[in-house]
Amino acid sequence: MSLIEINNLIKKYNTGNETVLAVNDLSFSIEQNEFVTLLGQSGSGKSTLLTMLGGLAKPTSGKIVVDNIDVYELPSKTIADYRREYIGFVFQSFQLIPYLTVEENISLPLSISDLTNQEQKQLVKLILEKVHLEKKAKRLINELSGGEQQRVAIARALINDPIIILADEPTGNLDCKTSEDIMKIFCELNNDGKTIVMVTHNTAFKKYSHRSIELSDGRLIN
Repeated sequence: MSLIEINNLIKKYNTGNETVLAVNDLSFSIEQNEFVTLLGQSGSGKSTLLTMLGGLAKPTSGKIVVDNIDVYELPSKTIADYRREYIGFVFQSFQLIPYLTVEENISLPLSISDLTNQEQKQLVKLILEKVHLEKKAKRLINELSGGEQQRVAIARALINDPIIILADEPTGNLDCKTSEDIMKIFCELNNDGKTIVMVTHNTAFKKYSHRSIELSDGRLIN
C-alpha cells in the first residue's frame, strides 16, 4: 500500500451565499520516499489539499489515509499526535519568532518532548548541519537573509523527525539563486528518506521531483 492514499476527496467552503468547491473529487496516491510537486494556478486547490493532508482541515467528504491511518476518523486529540509524528510543515512566510535565536526557533516543537536539555541541544545541532546553518545557531532571525530564514523553517519542520514534509510555496519569497539552494536542500532530505509534497506555481521546479500533479479548479488535469 502507498504511504498516502487520497480517495474521492472533496472540500467545499461557504462564503456568504456562495459555495466554493476548492477540491473536487481527487483520488491519487503517493509512495514512501517520493518527492511530489503539486502544480497549478492560484485558486486551483493546491494549498487546500496540502492543509487537509496535514490534518488541519477536515474534508467535506472522501478519505485521506496515511500509513494505514484514516486521518479524519481519528479523535481530535489524536490528530494532533498524527501531525507531530508524521508531518513537518514548511510555509512561504517562514512563520518564525523574530526575538528568538535560530536554535530557539528550531527547538520550539521539543517543548513537550521527553528529551533532556542536553539531548535537545544535540538534536538541534544535528538538524542545523542538515540545513547548513550550524554557524548561525546563536543569531536572531532578523539577522538572517530570506534564504537562511527558510532554512531555519525547514529545520524546525524536521526536529520531530517526521515521515512527511509538506511545503507550501517554500521559495515564493526568495530570489532565483536562493530558491535553487532551498530546492537542493529538499532533494537532500528526500535522499535521506523523507517523503516530500510541495505546492508550487513554478513549473521549473518539476525537475527536482519524481512526479508532478497538476490541479485546476480542484481537479486533476494530469
